[in-house]
Amino acid sequence: MNPAAVAYTARWVWCGPGDLRENAWVLMAGGWVRGVQERPPAGAERVELGQGLLLPGLVNAHTHLELSGLTSLAPPAGDFVAWLEQLVALRPDTLRVNGAAATRAAAAALAADGTALVGDITNTGQARAALAQAGVSAVSFFEALGPSKAPPPPPGYEWQGPLLSGAAVAAHAPYSVPAGRLQALKRQAGDLPFCLHLAESRAEMEFMAGAGEQGRRLEAFLAARGLQRSQLDLRAATPLGQVQSLGLLDQHTLAVHGVQLRPEDARTLAAAGTSLCLCPRSNLGLTGNLAPVEAMLAAGVNLALGTDSLASAPDLSLWREMAALAAARPGLDPETILAMATAGGARALGLAGRFGAIRSGAAGPLAFAPLAPLPPEQMLAAAVQGRHAGPPRSLGRG
Repeated sequence: MNPAAVAYTARWVWCGPGDLRENAWVLMAGGWVRGVQERPPAGAERVELGQGLLLPGLVNAHTHLELSGLTSLAPPAGDFVAWLEQLVALRPDTLRVNGAAATRAAAAALAADGTALVGDITNTGQARAALAQAGVSAVSFFEALGPSKAPPPPPGYEWQGPLLSGAAVAAHAPYSVPAGRLQALKRQAGDLPFCLHLAESRAEMEFMAGAGEQGRRLEAFLAARGLQRSQLDLRAATPLGQVQSLGLLDQHTLAVHGVQLRPEDARTLAAAGTSLCLCPRSNLGLTGNLAPVEAMLAAGVNLALGTDSLASAPDLSLWREMAALAAARPGLDPETILAMATAGGARALGLAGRFGAIRSGAAGPLAFAPLAPLPPEQMLAAAVQGRHAGPPRSLGRG
């Protein structure tokens, strides 16, 4: 046995949906999972974690690390356009002073919390070094905004051992990127994930429909920054209708937020194979609502979880996102929420074979949440609801 191999065990080991084991051992070496077995592997260092839940490293499918320097400066208060105005006003000077240090601190916090993989929206690529230094695998979505012809860098995934540094393509939203450019960006993404914000706010819905006070405020906000409604080539009266008409929805597309989607829209996403990422605390703070989660699950839509940015959430803890979702939708099965924070995110980022489950060949790290002694059904609920006996942590990072 490799002397660097380490075997971890806990009272409960959740390998993925429908696979909960008691006192199982997870063997890791070099940052990779080498197997799961009932007995401790011979020749490996043994780490007994005790009462709690050992699970795959978490997958934060949507965040904006570059905005970490705006922590608490633009707290969401239910007015989306006002928040955008604050964000744009604060961003240049604030991030010039503290952006790099705040980004490094945020990446380190993700690593400590048990996050294995993030989908990070970027305009500069500067967060990639911070994530790599923290040992967090990342898909960096280079975001296009407005009509600019400057293309994002070529997409592609690069591995250094178990650490992934990926480049992918994102378009901000159908209300802020012209139709032709949206289609060009989707073509550039190819078979890698393509990300865009979709149906996040009432202002967006009114703007697309061409009516309503919030829509007019959003139109004025965009016009002040050089983007006229006429440049967008709007072909539908809703964000979902626009992206559908442009052929942007398929199994490689990751839509984010979806707060304003209707329950019947779930069939459209499911038929296309499009994933949807919820950011519960940001969504509730900015809009007071969430996407129709139950309808999405019933239709078979792959759901993921993200934290959005520190400009709209108090921290980047996916554990607290799970707790917020559980509190807002108490009827959801705890295992379903765990799946959204692991396997769902990995699938949304095109990495279902490498992250989101404990199985041989998966990349580390693992996550562990200390819990009081509980039967399985109560234990999963306690883990999701944040009723931990100590801080969750990361294990086996390569």
